Amino acid sequence: MKTKKGFVIILLGIGFLLGGFIINFIPTWNLKTTGMNLLRGDWINVYYETEQDAAQDVFAYADAETASIAERLGFGEKQSVNVYIYDDQSTMQTKKYGFAAPLLGLDWYIGDNIGTEVILTSPANPGEAHSYDDIKYAVMHEIVHAYVSVINKDVDLWLTEGMALYLSNGEPFYKEYLEYYTIPTYDIINSNNPLTFSHSGGYTFAHTYIEYLDKTYGWDEVLRLIASEDYEQCLKKPKKEVYEEWVQYIENYYQ
Repeated sequence: MKTKKGFVIILLGIGFLLGGFIINFIPTWNLKTTGMNLLRGDWINVYYETEQDAAQDVFAYADAETASIAERLGFGEKQSVNVYIYDDQSTMQTKKYGFAAPLLGLDWYIGDNIGTEVILTSPANPGEAHSYDDIKYAVMHEIVHAYVSVINKDVDLWLTEGMALYLSNGEPFYKEYLEYYTIPTYDIINSNNPLTFSHSGGYTFAHTYIEYLDKTYGWDEVLRLIASEDYEQCLKKPKKEVYEEWVQYIENYYQ
């Protein structure tokens, strides 16, 4: 009897844990919030809550900029890419990680993409870690991710972040950075862990990887690589060899 009772308690415990897990992620089931408004553009659609002026500002900027980026990625027409702008940062965070997200203290976390769907905090309420313009211009980084996901929904983190940084005109790289930052290892560029990427200099180095591929092998091959991730077929070399070439490129960087 005791064994049976213990088994029931274990089952109940598992049930509570599973129930809590499911409840936590309820906000992620629908990216729209009640009463959201729609701005329909030539290249993107923007949904927003009540911060209309900020949403229209983001929309005008993003729809215009997306045209050239879409063209570079080989698209001749609009894809099903939507941007959801939330009045509060906490709402945005719950749309990716559920009710628990605001408890994690992620002040820096103002935007993301979920496939072709972009979620963004309204620039009108940027929080303490960012400014209005930080968020407004960050939307392009996430839109690149969204368009890249159309090409390959399972693309490696290193490649998609590199593309987003490269095409959205991220911060330039200077050779002097090597005095302060360590070039990510081969294992790091193969990791799909966002925290590993962030903590290992991914946002400092990833765009130079795409820059190197572009200059060395040409943009058409970059797009083929994004689609297939087959280094042998696209670049005629193993991925490890391409990585080693990139390291030499960084070590001899011209800036």
